[in-house]
Amino acid sequence: MSDVTYIENAQAFPCPSCGSKLEYSAEKKSIYCGHCGYTEDVDPSNDQVVEQNLNQALGNAPKIIAESYGKKVFDCQSCGAKFMVESDKVKVNCGFCGSKNVNVEAFDHQLIQPQGIIPFQVSRFEAERFFNKWIKQGFFHPNKLKRLAAIEDLHGIYLPFWTFDAHTESDWSGEAGTYYYETRRVRVNGQMQTQQVRHTKWNYRRGHLKHFFDDILVVASGGLEQIHMERVLPYKLEEVVNFDPRLMVGWEAEIYNLEFDQGYEVADVIIDQKIRNMCSSQLGGDTQRNLHVNSHKHGQTFKHIILPVWISSYKYQNKIYHFTINGQTGKIYGKKPISWFKVAALVLVFVLFILGVYLLRESQILAQ
Repeated sequence: MSDVTYIENAQAFPCPSCGSKLEYSAEKKSIYCGHCGYTEDVDPSNDQVVEQNLNQALGNAPKIIAESYGKKVFDCQSCGAKFMVESDKVKVNCGFCGSKNVNVEAFDHQLIQPQGIIPFQVSRFEAERFFNKWIKQGFFHPNKLKRLAAIEDLHGIYLPFWTFDAHTESDWSGEAGTYYYETRRVRVNGQMQTQQVRHTKWNYRRGHLKHFFDDILVVASGGLEQIHMERVLPYKLEEVVNFDPRLMVGWEAEIYNLEFDQGYEVADVIIDQKIRNMCSSQLGGDTQRNLHVNSHKHGQTFKHIILPVWISSYKYQNKIYHFTINGQTGKIYGKKPISWFKVAALVLVFVLFILGVYLLRESQILAQ
């Protein structure tokens, strides 16, 4: 698809029934006209969601220009996130840090166009319902939290991601330890007791692992870190459809902050850790030592997709806590205040229990 065709298609999305502006509705899971009620199903095609060779990624990649959506790019001066919102929006708050310190940025970037998108499946109403259920869970949080927390500025935003594939071949070696026990008699507090003493028998092993990694997901956001997004994974990536700018109308969208080559560095670390874990599983044993892994990767490919996320914060006793909701599955992760009174009470109960067991044991020994 050429840049000209892409821009022309994205400039306006009039309703074929009444001429009003079409938007994507998460409630209806379809493209929708709020004026006359016209709906259009999301095209389930995914033939354009294809892997790109990592080494040839910068050659003739299609570009995306924010103004072609009828959106402007805003640059948060507090956290550095860059995101797109409707161009007629007057007040803009950053969905990542809540700051109002945002500036319109002159958009002269050359960005790789997304190949695929998962439309929002979780509506605002559902996101609030997931939050209200989540905020009430957990013993170690203040009881007042269930009724005093209030959501601040809930943002439905499309986040940029890279996905990476790689073929890997790994040779590994290490020592697997197997536990075995010997029985011995020892004197404790003047009494002879039987104890089991643990020993380890070590065996050297080596092997070969061949594995294909499919769709290692790396967040390219400037506002949310990889470790945070991993708490709301997975996405059902088999539901990715061809990128359609109409699915973004009425929603915010972040510009990717992490280039594809930087994204692969993150994916490379993830792949290496997964390889090590699989090699460790093959090594086996009750315990291990001196595990060495030598890996070779080839045939690396990547895709650029955008995925739906609800991000916001809530206020409790004048302190802000952030949370994130997977816009496809509803999985939620966030921070909650801790009730140190409950923690202290539990510690006290545990100490009293241990003390009671000790006193009971001592009384039994004296009675013998």
